[in-house]
Amino acid sequence: MTVQLKAINRYPVKGLRGIEMPSAEISAHQMLQDDRRFIIATQSSVGQDGIHEWARKSNFLQLVNTPKLAELGTEYDATTTTLTILRNGRAICKGNLADKMGCTVIEDFLKAFLKNDIAGTPKIHSVPDVRFGDMKEPYISVINLASVRDFSDRIVQKEIDPMRFRGNLLIDGLDPWTELKWEEGQIVKVNDIKFRVIHPITRCKATSVNPDTAESDINVPLQLRKGLNHLYMGVYVEAIENGTIHPGDAITITQ
Repeated sequence: MTVQLKAINRYPVKGLRGIEMPSAEISAHQMLQDDRRFIIATQSSVGQDGIHEWARKSNFLQLVNTPKLAELGTEYDATTTTLTILRNGRAICKGNLADKMGCTVIEDFLKAFLKNDIAGTPKIHSVPDVRFGDMKEPYISVINLASVRDFSDRIVQKEIDPMRFRGNLLIDGLDPWTELKWEEGQIVKVNDIKFRVIHPITRCKATSVNPDTAESDINVPLQLRKGLNHLYMGVYVEAIENGTIHPGDAITITQ
């Protein structure tokens, strides 16, 4: 079976639902455009001075500490940095995240929505030229859909939505867990654009939150450890060339 890129996802606001992209412009040594560009935090979590540089995800609202965020859908217009928040498929509010007034609209909704779930007032933050991935380095995450299916069918015996793992590039056509055998520095090509393998992704309890129900229904790290003797799902890669990728592009793994 041909190894193929099945989907491209980005997460403009860390902790909120991802956006599927029809294509992506890849820039060397960068994350996907606007991926994890914005974060939601309270003053108690980031201090009075706010955020001025990359910081660990524990400082922000995210699924592991605010699972109710999974109830929200999102749409995002990268040309205007406009975020639309949806609930039950219906648009509830919209705001330009690069504009103070636009942020206020989103913040006011989040304040009411999360009033019983967080201490403090949620604020949206961004820092020029900084992206708030789980790693400080500008990595892109790759998820092998065959590994998700194997984990689902053989280990937890319950359907698992790949969105739990918040991957950027979802690929198919490999055997399950083959990606964990990729060596650091190995080259993976998508549409002949080169990506350098970094290392497997260790999973935390945020993946235990069902992205459809916002409930913590499966202890994913525990099931990975018990069933597979590791905590990995997916791998980080780093783009080392510029170009454009699309769902359906062929993927080549060098030996």
